[in-house]
Amino acid sequence: MAWTVGNQTLENADQVLRYYVATEDDAAEMAILRDIRDQLLSDIDSVQTPAEVNGLIYWLLRDHQINCEGESLDETAERLGDLDIEADEDRYTDLIFTLKMAIEHLDDLMLDAM
Repeated sequence: MAWTVGNQTLENADQVLRYYVATEDDAAEMAILRDIRDQLLSDIDSVQTPAEVNGLIYWLLRDHQINCEGESLDETAERLGDLDIEADEDRYTDLIFTLKMAIEHLDDLMLDAM
């Protein structure tokens, strides 16, 4: 799959992440990049490396103002689930689902590397 952002053609998660890092948060291209990120995360099996999966997830968490320093992705998902339970709402349900899918894919990538 390929996406066009500005005058650039991006063909994979690595290129999307590199463009994201080089783009200011308030740039017009950022909305397009977020849509592409969400497409990649919805088809997480198409993301080929652990670094790409982690980059996409940490970008997503950053956009949701979620600090996960010192936590694994599992711990972050668990913490968000606890926050939802305490507040009796489903604020993080979609995010938790995305985290769990990413964690499962990361596990698969690690097994494939062995």
